[in-house]
Amino acid sequence: MHVLFTYSVKRLNFSFSHALKLLSKTKFLVMEYADLKTFSCYKENNYEAAVETLNSLQSNASVLEKARLQKDRQAITNVPFTEKYLNRLGIPLDKIDQQLKIIHVSGTKGKGSTCAFCESILRYHGLKTGFYSSPHLIEVRERIRINGKPLSKEEFARYFWEVYNPLKNYMDDEHDMPAYFKFMTIMAFYVFLNEKVEVAIFEVGIGGLYDCTNVIRKPVVVGITSLGLDHVSLLGNTVEKIAFHKAGIMKPLVPTYTVSDQPGESLNILAEKALDIKCPLYIVPSLDEYHWAPYQIKLGLSGKVQWKNASLALQLSRAFLNPKIESVSAEQDKCIFPVSALPFQIHLPDALGLAQTFWPGRSQILRLKTATFYIDGAHTPESIEACVEWFLHASASSKRRQKRVLIFNTTGDRNASLLLAPLKRCQFDVAIFCSNIIGTANESASKDLLNLMVTKDQQVRRSNVNSDAWLENGFRFNGTSSQKQMVVALPTINTALNYVNDKLVDNETDGLDVLVTGSLHLVGGVLSLLDPDHNFLLVNKTNSVSPKTS
Repeated sequence: MHVLFTYSVKRLNFSFSHALKLLSKTKFLVMEYADLKTFSCYKENNYEAAVETLNSLQSNASVLEKARLQKDRQAITNVPFTEKYLNRLGIPLDKIDQQLKIIHVSGTKGKGSTCAFCESILRYHGLKTGFYSSPHLIEVRERIRINGKPLSKEEFARYFWEVYNPLKNYMDDEHDMPAYFKFMTIMAFYVFLNEKVEVAIFEVGIGGLYDCTNVIRKPVVVGITSLGLDHVSLLGNTVEKIAFHKAGIMKPLVPTYTVSDQPGESLNILAEKALDIKCPLYIVPSLDEYHWAPYQIKLGLSGKVQWKNASLALQLSRAFLNPKIESVSAEQDKCIFPVSALPFQIHLPDALGLAQTFWPGRSQILRLKTATFYIDGAHTPESIEACVEWFLHASASSKRRQKRVLIFNTTGDRNASLLLAPLKRCQFDVAIFCSNIIGTANESASKDLLNLMVTKDQQVRRSNVNSDAWLENGFRFNGTSSQKQMVVALPTINTALNYVNDKLVDNETDGLDVLVTGSLHLVGGVLSLLDPDHNFLLVNKTNSVSPKTS
């Protein structure tokens, strides 16, 4: 009878009173308040309650620390556990193989941008697209997009409870639920299958080999973006070790595309993997090598670094649309990988897709009355270098140099000194270091951005560490103010923005140039406060695509 009741709750839209009557006939005489609340949310499609329940799947800081000590043992269970929960939901891997056509992308830098370019190109080719990414900037629903748009709150809540309730009802024990990222990955598969998308683009979370998304067995094509040192406590402290993990998503006979300027011996690691599993490995050409006439190179994402991401996206999209066009027979054992991918003719959907790509929080500019905010999530030394180049170029358009302000944070095991070093070229007048915490006054935003995996004290201590690293490495400033006035460590994002407004805005000047960079969580928090209505998430700038003129 209990099984019948559970099935009924999952599959039928019973009224709440009907469900209680049916429950009374089972051996369970009492339903706990938490279960009542969960069922009520399922009925009401309550987004806020869904987010709150999702947050309960986060590992707290102490549990996470124990997991770090057993990282290898924990990591290897990710893929089999994800498969187990998919089976519990009625989604065997065979169903994913047969019903989803997937592009799978790993890498250290630019994988989100590459996926965004891919999604836009294929959407302009007329396909219904699904795109799964992480982390989100402001609202968790951003992680799952259909045709370029995040799920609405109503859609997210509906799909959330359709996934959560069956997983909860069939637990083997009280701890048998997927953690936050694993749950979101499972939910993405469920949504894409139900929405019947024609292409599903999956961005790897961390690494690749042991990432939850690596339940994908038969993607149409695989992409590996630029590699570098990141998440070293999980993936290893050399680019070669990291390349080994990123190469874990490569599959037999499935073409893989990557960029040419990979560091160290990492490209050789990818090539060895390709030979071992007999999959073709291609190096993408430079963006200006494609046949652009009659169009011009125009990208929706700023910065020269985006050229390689755009080229990778073009090759991935073409391989998806024409899977046999450039295949290398896996039986050619003597073939030496990697092979140079050929540039091709750019057609209107390709040009439009690249020009209209929108990926918030990356090379984004918000112009307010008192300040211009340059916002770019960058968490490796190489991406910080690219951020500096973009900021100096973008802010140079001012008639005269404005006062420059840095707002920065980095988290995890990242080396603050290495990340901060390139930023000295900007000669900031003020450097502000803060945590990723949003004050409780902004409760609606803070629920989606809640991070239980690190304590508030740890976050505040990290902002002080970042500030000290900046000073220890020879902070250069302009003007005559003291260093104490030039460098500020603050506890929350709110206090950082308040400091800019209350202490730095000068009515006699033309305004401020404020660079917000480092952690994507910081970027999301700043955007949520600067644009409380979240208009930037859906409003795309218009880049027209026109033929070249002589």
